[in-house]
Amino acid sequence: MIKKRLFSLLLILSLIFSLSVAAYGETDRFVFDETGQITGEELQTLDNLGARIYADTGAAVCLCLSNETGEDLHSFAQRFWADSIGADDGILLVHNPETSTISYAAFGEKCAALGEEKLTALAEAYNSGASYFEGAHSYMNLAYASLGGPGLEVPDERQLALVTDSAGVIDAETLAALNALAENVSEKYDCDVAVAFVQSLDGKYIVDYSDDFFWYNGYGQGPERDGILLLISVSDREFNESTSGYAITAFTDYGLQQYIEPNFTRYLADGRDDWAGAARQFITDAEELLRQAKEGQPYDNYTQAPAARERTRANTGVAAIISVIVGFFSGAIPARAMKRKLKSVEKHYGAANYVRGGLHMRRSDDRFLYANVHKTPIPREQHRSGGGGGGSSVHFSSSGHSFGGSHGKF
Repeated sequence: MIKKRLFSLLLILSLIFSLSVAAYGETDRFVFDETGQITGEELQTLDNLGARIYADTGAAVCLCLSNETGEDLHSFAQRFWADSIGADDGILLVHNPETSTISYAAFGEKCAALGEEKLTALAEAYNSGASYFEGAHSYMNLAYASLGGPGLEVPDERQLALVTDSAGVIDAETLAALNALAENVSEKYDCDVAVAFVQSLDGKYIVDYSDDFFWYNGYGQGPERDGILLLISVSDREFNESTSGYAITAFTDYGLQQYIEPNFTRYLADGRDDWAGAARQFITDAEELLRQAKEGQPYDNYTQAPAARERTRANTGVAAIISVIVGFFSGAIPARAMKRKLKSVEKHYGAANYVRGGLHMRRSDDRFLYANVHKTPIPREQHRSGGGGGGSSVHFSSSGHSFGGSHGKF
């Protein structure tokens, strides 16, 4: 009887031990932020990506943001890996925002085999982000690609129509008309203009879903895969534009967010859900921005459409004349009357006499540094400014390909 109890106890202990080992060896956390730079929703998105990478490659691609790393950042990375992650294979990037230094460490043969050049490229990808989240996302996706990616074949030619509707929100006749329109624009500018409606994202981050949809279905023309894809998730009510190759130049952040998105989302807002109207508007506007880009003036915050500039000049001239007339009657005449009442006021010639408090303009800068141990910080804006700096922000997908684009909800 005692032997049976002892055997049962040993069996239970061995089971608990095996479970603890399994839990230790398979982490469910991949991004650790002790500084509060990444939101809870963003952390969940990154952890989901980390879980996907781990399931497909067997390597844990991790990031730790901490201001308490000590002087030896590399030693901290090794200790942190052993204490908090513990997977056999993986990569850990440690960033101390307070000192603007980073370090990376590779664990296991699979990741160590990537070599110094590829590991440095991962840190550069982190540095390329316009925010902590975007930097982490780009770093993790490039690591994913370096470790073999999702293992999907990339077709040489496009596999689907330019306008696809797996959500079933557009009738066949309208879909055919939209495809004819998209084919005409794509052929005219040698740049795919595509729209895809899906029912849901199945819990995947829409940027990853859209980029992978573009890449693994063979969209894009020429060696650089020139093209733009608008992917709309019907049930999630989210959209993303993925731009590749020449489309990154033609469709700037400003152009997407200030010209493209306001036009097609009005067909979807307030429960209108005119899916075909949104697709038609997007294709039409994409053609206009491709035209402007081919003429050497991509639609951006510092170089608007020629017609828009001319209208601005004309309106400015008219407004100036009206302002002078109105200003004379509303300002100059009353001012003369007021002047007669202020004979006791003494004139001051120093500007300091008119200062009340002061205007303080501050800009919060922070840029990610790429390096293998310690380097000097490079200032970067923490949060994306909606294309305020001009051009296009880019990121890496799971294929290792660079994409631009923008995303949002409706």
